[in-house]
Amino acid sequence: MAFKHAYQRPFTLTPEYDTGERWIVFWETRRPESGNWSEVVEKSQAGATERAKHFLKLGFLVFQITGPAGGVFMTEAEITQRLQLPSTVKTLRIPDEPPPPAST
Repeated sequence: MAFKHAYQRPFTLTPEYDTGERWIVFWETRRPESGNWSEVVEKSQAGATERAKHFLKLGFLVFQITGPAGGVFMTEAEITQRLQLPSTVKTLRIPDEPPPPAST
């Protein structure tokens, strides 16, 4: 009788196939004076886009994304416009003001 694990995965994750394409995301923590940007290489357009979105979420600058042919896929302006998360506006409470009621 074969041993059965108590927990079995109901499915396996689909692997990201390596097609040989390389997408490069140029990013940095602040705008470099020398013009040399840090680079990260992704295997797909979706991966590069998600990485750029993650960098923006962390507050980094994303200069551009280049495709496998070396051409520019997205410029800094396009990246900021398309991938920037909506800013949340917080209103400050006046100290003498009572706290808002708890939601039920």
